[in-house]
Amino acid sequence: MKPLKLKAKLLYLLLLVGFGLVVVGLIGYFNIQNIKKNLDTLYFGSLLPLSELNAINAAYHNNLASSIYQWNNKLISDEHVSNKIVESLEQINHLWASYTSHHKRPEEIAYVTYTGEQIQHVADYFIQVRSLINDPVRSHPLSLITMDENIQSIQHTLQQLIAYENAAAKYEHAQLLAQYQNALVQLFLFLGVILSLVMGLAWMIFSRIEIQQQQLIESSETLKHLNFKLEQASYTDSLTSLYNRRYFNIVYEREFKRAIRSNRPFVFMMLDIDFFKQYNDTYGHLQGDLALQTVAKILKTTLQRPGDYPFRLGGEEFGVILTDIDCKNARIMGEKVRASIEHLKIEHKGSKILPTLSVSIGGVCIVPTVDMSEDALIHTADTNLYAAKERGRNQIVFSNKL
Repeated sequence: MKPLKLKAKLLYLLLLVGFGLVVVGLIGYFNIQNIKKNLDTLYFGSLLPLSELNAINAAYHNNLASSIYQWNNKLISDEHVSNKIVESLEQINHLWASYTSHHKRPEEIAYVTYTGEQIQHVADYFIQVRSLINDPVRSHPLSLITMDENIQSIQHTLQQLIAYENAAAKYEHAQLLAQYQNALVQLFLFLGVILSLVMGLAWMIFSRIEIQQQQLIESSETLKHLNFKLEQASYTDSLTSLYNRRYFNIVYEREFKRAIRSNRPFVFMMLDIDFFKQYNDTYGHLQGDLALQTVAKILKTTLQRPGDYPFRLGGEEFGVILTDIDCKNARIMGEKVRASIEHLKIEHKGSKILPTLSVSIGGVCIVPTVDMSEDALIHTADTNLYAAKERGRNQIVFSNKL
């Protein structure tokens, strides 16, 4: 009987150890599943909704609004913009359905519902816009202001939801850390020293994940910073820090078309440093670079309105685009730039008109029309600059017609 009792005790011990291992295994399993769920929420649950919300935002701006503006400027046909509206609304509905299919917290549902209603409201508006476009009679014109207000309203709503998703990701991260600590305590109580080895290994794995995540975040921030610097460098003149010729082409076309839509004056001026070659020959190229930087600084300090765009077009030639200003004040601004440079009293022995550095300016201010060539304004400003030089330099020649 004794061997049987020993076997029974061993069996009981084996069952107890087995039960303990099963319990520990289940606890470990549920904790690992919980951690995995939080990881999924952190890495995927937050990133996917953000990408979907950003895609919806982009669809409103890049697809719907852009198509309406192109149609309004007669760049695309009625049929094309009508199809574009249908495609964009279907894309937005698909993205929104995908976003709402993810897990939503109770406190989030009310705002998600509100956002859905706003999306439907804007969709109804664009359906009306499509009906107006397809209507051959067109009893009333399409209001771009109303469209912009609808786009801005829904984008503001979506931005609030995006901000919430970002905050939720931070919260999930904090919850992940807290639940992991609880898992450590529970596993330690059940396994003691043996389980502490397992937990030590788990801690090393988790720490490695944290390090990799931090490295990923730092790399992402570094990449964003580098991308921003690269973008700035591609649009900025390295010597003067003014906008360069590449960005001038972008701004010129954009503001020219905006002036046509708004029926507002468009101002373009060209500036040239007088006898700059002689300045370089007399003082050297390093001093010439300082002169260019000084002129650029005057342009920056003088032209500080949101609608003022100073550029370095090349060499000693600068350009200025002024928006939201009348022709009289535009000329005053140009004269102020010229006078400010003259008042610096920078020595220029090579100048044939003054003993100091000066600039000549040619400008044009006109309300552009659809049939007007963009190059015509540049040609007129260049002609006026030439006239300023012919009349003795250190002056501004300004016209309000081509």
